[in-house]
Amino acid sequence: MHEHGGNLSGKAVSTIAGYGMLRGGERVLVSVSGGPDSVALLHFLSQIAEGMDLTLAVFHADHMLRGDESVGDAEFVREMAEGLGLPSRSVQIDVKKEIEQTGRSPQDAARALRLEALLDYADEWEADRVAVGHTADDQVETFLMRVVQGAGLTGLAAIGPVSAKIIRPLIEVWRFEVEAYLSEKDIAYRVDRTNLETAYLRNRVRLKLMPFLVAEFGEVVKEVILREVESLGLDREYMQELARGALDRSATFEEDEIRIDRDKLLEMPPSLQRGVLREAWARLLPGEPMISWQHVVDIVEKVFHGSSGAAIDLPRDSVAEREYDEVVVRCRDDEAPEYQPVRLPVPGSVRVPWDGGISAELVEVSGADFSPAADEEYVLADIKAPLTVRTPRPGDRFRPLGSPFQRKLKDFFIDIKLPRRERRKVSLVLDEDRVVWVVGLRLDDRYKLRPSDRQAIRLTRTQD
Repeated sequence: MHEHGGNLSGKAVSTIAGYGMLRGGERVLVSVSGGPDSVALLHFLSQIAEGMDLTLAVFHADHMLRGDESVGDAEFVREMAEGLGLPSRSVQIDVKKEIEQTGRSPQDAARALRLEALLDYADEWEADRVAVGHTADDQVETFLMRVVQGAGLTGLAAIGPVSAKIIRPLIEVWRFEVEAYLSEKDIAYRVDRTNLETAYLRNRVRLKLMPFLVAEFGEVVKEVILREVESLGLDREYMQELARGALDRSATFEEDEIRIDRDKLLEMPPSLQRGVLREAWARLLPGEPMISWQHVVDIVEKVFHGSSGAAIDLPRDSVAEREYDEVVVRCRDDEAPEYQPVRLPVPGSVRVPWDGGISAELVEVSGADFSPAADEEYVLADIKAPLTVRTPRPGDRFRPLGSPFQRKLKDFFIDIKLPRRERRKVSLVLDEDRVVWVVGLRLDDRYKLRPSDRQAIRLTRTQD
């Protein structure tokens, strides 16, 4: 924890320098809900932007949960960004649908979808950093929530000041200092009435537990807890480095599963075993809330020390299972059913349940129209028919047009910034077990036409 004066600007500047959040010249996307913390963050960053040569943009997520109030929040943020001369993007995310499909709590669902949309736009805008408005009060509340929920050392250490490209300049600023900053500068903000509803654990901690602790032990108790969070944070960083290294040495990774060598896990001390399992789940589902202490204990007792085939369900529709000499942690996505591959005759057409349809016909190269079209591709005529159409699977590889090397399909999707939720419904056309066309996106270089070809197979995606 860095020592600094009791004001937002002084503390935030010290925090940015102390954690190396910004060095000058960065493109910073600021996540703004319209509430006091994020509004103060945006105005503070606008205040220092010229001196640090920062380029700022504003992101807002409308959770579609509070009707006109949500619409009002989005308009408020848009007008504030405009007033500061900054570009802004507001997106609507269907939290209710996510709750229905996954059973998440409203706050958990909103946070997960907001983070996904935020990071997708950060990639699109080519942001160097993404700034969010967590404060010291959020640190203390998160720590207490995890104590109540049950968490090991890595869980209790709460929120990191820097997480990949996400930075939290206000993480050492108290909420009363945020309010003083806004009042002093006469800056307006929005109030979310759901923050007063005690149905949510964070609100119960904020509105009931914290006032009780302060009444019993004085305001100093918050500083004491924050120092504890910092101390645990240092311990966590050390343990996480050990756990990540041990996981890398003992596991193999695919997009939807991590397979850990059980014999290598047995060689580790119990604390490191738990750290490896916790890190495996976090790597499989980045951005999700920390897995609980009880879940980790259950994996150790029922799966790691269980017989082959032993399995337990985990949060976010994931599962841990013993498969012979491996412990497998994997996703089990009910939203994306296991579609069966479909045969595509040449000539002929098929319907696919996830993406309309695909047709194939033999054409003369001399009469073909090669004008660019995402839903159409011409490939070698001497492919062995029939072709196969299916969705991507972990480990799929192909050779993108123009490349001499094969690439993982997952890495290709990341490079072209395809949103995570769209990847599982991409169609692949295959020649036996080799990808011919990532439909609508890229041809495999091995199937491009040669100058000597007189005929070609025209592949077309249809939307009917």
